[in-house]
Parts: sequence; C-alpha cells; structure tokens
Amino acid sequence: MVNPGGRHEGVTREEYASANLVMIAMVKASKALRIYLPNNPILIGFMDDLDGRMTRHLESYGEFVLDVEPFILRYKGKDIYQSQDPKESMACRIHADGIRTLFFLPGIESRELMAFLGVVGFELSTSDEDVVTQLWERDLPHLRYLLEEDFVEGHLEEDLTEPGSQQAAVTRVYQALAQQIPSQPRMIPKHLLMLTGEEEKWLRKARQVEARRNGLDDVINILSAILAGVKEPEIFWDFVGIMGNLASNMFLAGEIGHALRLIRFMDQLMKLGSTKPEQRKLLSDALARILDLQTVQVLQETLDGSDAVTHQDLKELLLIFGLPSLGAICELLGRVEKLKARKVIIEVLVELGRKDPGVFTPFLDDSRWYLVRNVVLVLSLVGTPVALEMIIRLISHKEARIRREVLGYLERSGDLKAKTYIVKYLRDDSSALRIKALQILAREKLPFALKPVLALTTADEFATRSIAEKKAVYEALGELGGDEMLPLFRDMLLRKYWFQKAAEKESAQLAVAGLLRMQSGQAKKLLQEARNNRRSGEIRDILDQALAAFDAVRGKRGAGAVEV
Repeated sequence: MVNPGGRHEGVTREEYASANLVMIAMVKASKALRIYLPNNPILIGFMDDLDGRMTRHLESYGEFVLDVEPFILRYKGKDIYQSQDPKESMACRIHADGIRTLFFLPGIESRELMAFLGVVGFELSTSDEDVVTQLWERDLPHLRYLLEEDFVEGHLEEDLTEPGSQQAAVTRVYQALAQQIPSQPRMIPKHLLMLTGEEEKWLRKARQVEARRNGLDDVINILSAILAGVKEPEIFWDFVGIMGNLASNMFLAGEIGHALRLIRFMDQLMKLGSTKPEQRKLLSDALARILDLQTVQVLQETLDGSDAVTHQDLKELLLIFGLPSLGAICELLGRVEKLKARKVIIEVLVELGRKDPGVFTPFLDDSRWYLVRNVVLVLSLVGTPVALEMIIRLISHKEARIRREVLGYLERSGDLKAKTYIVKYLRDDSSALRIKALQILAREKLPFALKPVLALTTADEFATRSIAEKKAVYEALGELGGDEMLPLFRDMLLRKYWFQKAAEKESAQLAVAGLLRMQSGQAKKLLQEARNNRRSGEIRDILDQALAAFDAVRGKRGAGAVEV
C-alpha cells in the first residue's frame, strides 16, 4: 500500500505529498505494465502520469530517493510504500537482490521509468538474472542505486555501527557520486560495428519477416490454443470472456477480419461433439453479446465505406450470430445503404426465419418504422401462410411507409387470399396508397374488387377526392366491369348539367377514363355517340382526343399482333 501524506523532520508537507503522488503513480503504472501491451492507451496514460509527476517533483525538490526495506520503501526516512505480500511487494523484490537505496535523478525519461518498472514491478522475472544485473543491462543513466555491500566498505562500516547512521551514509555517498567526473566514452573498433554480407542478408530477411508479423494474429492463436485445451470450468469461462471482449474490441477498431477469425473459432468450438453443454452455453452467450449497437454502427460504416468485408464473410458472420442477435441484424439492415450488402443481410434473415417466422413478431411493434418495414420485406420473402398473417396485421399501421411496404407485398404475392386484402386500402388515409391499390386491382383484373370500387363512387367523401384519384376509380371500373359499365358511362356522358359546366366537364373526363380502359367496340360507339351530340365546345374536344387515343391504342395492339 502507499501511505497518505505525513511530515518528517527536514521534509516539508508539500514535498512529502509530492513524493507520495509519485509513488502512487509508480504503483499504478507497475500494475498496468503487467496487464497491458506497451502500445495500449491505458498503459500509456499511466506512464504519462508517472512521468509528469516525477518531472515536477525533481524540478521542485531536486531528487527522489527511496530507502529500501524488505517490505517498505521510505522517502527521506518516512514510509511511502508498504506491502507484506512477497509476491506483490515491489520493495521485497528490490531488497531481495541487495539494493538498499534508489536515486531518481533530474532528466529521467519515461523510457527509463518503464524499464525500471519492468524489472522491479509485480511481474516476476523471466530470466535467471537478478534485479541489479537487469537494471545495469538496460542502461538507465538517470537511475542510480546503492547495494548492501556499499555500506560495509571503508568508513561506512564504522558509521553503520551507530543508530540512525544509514541515512547520513546515504547522503555522503550520493554527494560523492554527484561530484564524480563522468568517464570518457570508450571508442569501439570499427570492424566490430560492421556486418558481414551473410549477417546483413540474414538481418534483412529477419526484418522482413518481423514486419509481416501481426501481433493480433499471435494473440488470437494463443487464445485459441488455450481455449481449445483448457478443461477447468472457471478457466474456460474466463477465456471465453476474454475472447468475446477481444472480438468486440476488434469490431470497434475496424479489424473485422480478426473479429471474424475469433467468432469463427468460437462457433467451431461450440459445434464440436466433445464440447460440453455448459461450455456451449457460455460460447453462445459470448457470441450474442458481440453484436450490439456500437458494433452494428462500425460494421455498417465498413460495409458502406469499403470492400474490407466480402459478401461471403458477411453472410457467414451473421449466420454464426444467428437468432440470438436477430434484433441487431435487423438494425444493421435498416442502416446499410449498399444494395448488395442489404441483399446479403435479407438472405440471412430469410434463412433464419424460414422455419419459424414468429421470431420476427416482437419487431413488428417496434417504434422505428424502418425496422418494421425491413421485417415486412423479410416476411414477404419467407412467403409462408404464417408470414402472411403477420404482415396483414400491419395494414392499419399508423406509419404510411409501413403500409406501403405491406401493399407492395400484397401486389407481389401470388396468393389469391393475399390479394383480397388489397381492397382494405381503398379506405386508407393516404391518397397515394388508395390510388396505388386501385391500379393494382385494375391491372390484375380481380373480379371481387368491382363491387367495393363501384361503392366508392356513391360515398359522401368521393366528391372531395382529387381528380387523379377519381380517374383511378373509373379506370378501375372500366378494367374490372367491362361492357357492364356502359350504362353508367352513358349516363355520365349524355346527362345534361344545367349551369354546372365544371361538373359536366369532370363527368365527361371520368367516363372517358373508364371507356379508354375497356377498349371494346361498344366503348368506341358510345364515345362516337357522345361526340355527335356535341357540336362544339370543351366536351367535344375531350371526346375527339379520347377517340384518337382509342384508335392509337388499338393500332398498336394490331401492329403487335401482326409482328407476332
């Protein structure tokens, strides 16, 4: 542990507080160094904090000296760090190798601090060399230390016989070191610095191999090997969590290829016959946590912004996530703009919902209209009776864009039962959807639609409809009713509208729209009869244009028949 602030003779409260902050930063950085890779932002942040606090302390007080006891570090005689656990204690490791005092000098760099913590920190040494040897090998010019034997040579041996003489001895040795003249650098023979041709060739090849290596690949290989071989449930659980978190982080970093490697391995491990049920559950839960709103956003940006993810990889990835990630996959479909990528996502959703379209039921009540629209599209491609029933529920949805998607499905469907629901759109709130429904009913000549379409003409609100919608109604009547509609159209053309020229003109326009759709001999005769009753005027012009259009359409049909 690190002590709180205190006071010692000769040390001001401010100096001790500064030293204590340096020690706290050193402990945090040492722990981080054991957990994170050197390029990890968290470790870099801890090291920057330590470097800043150490620099400020040295600028203010000129030195940072630590006396080393077995489990305690002291700053100018005052406890500043204490840990009784031999495995965790930084002081224990330093003291065990004979170091009794540490000197951190002005000008010390972050590199030197990291090297120091790498040797004396919590991580046990991986070599047989002691702390002193490792510190010497790392060439740390701004870090000095005194060993136990330094205190028993010459006059220091006498001083140590007196109580409390160690601090005075340390001070004298430190002063002596500061007064020493730095030794001149030794010149190294030039031939020792030069490489032979063989050595240069080997070094170049080694550098090329090293440049091609990817640290992520090494980490993934190590994790995969551990997870494939571990037997203990707790360790298996830990490493599944690590692999799942790493896959999520790879997504967020844009490393989709590495994320796919991890996800593919977890899926393969889950499907192995030797994998226990509880292990499969852990793997399944970990996979289900990967695809969330954040990873969906990154995946969408990658799909729309580059070709880094192939369509085959995308399909494999989404099928692995499967039904537990159904909501996230639907969300992805709503965000992706590239048509080919959307097609792949739709194929995956159709495959996931083919056996049981009911899995999409919760998404039909979602507040996001585009998500519901996408689910309707998927259900329309599933095409089962259950899917049809789910879609029909949305005919009265409050969002017009969803109702339009449902109408599109009914139009594409080959099921006659589905076609009957188009009639419901004749009473829709949207004029555009009402017109679209009329056009579908007329084009497909659905006989059951004649009566409800005819009923529209007698409804009170029909008079307030736009001329475009009224024409669509009478065009549908012409297509659906054929010659049966002639009496209605005759009355509309020949009726006298006293002092109502606008109504008379509209009536003629609507009757003509219906007759042109009939394209029968009787329809043409009626047009000619009505024209003959009009010597001049706007209505006669309308009828002339209708007859010309009638002949033009029939002429095109005749030419087409000759070509055939």
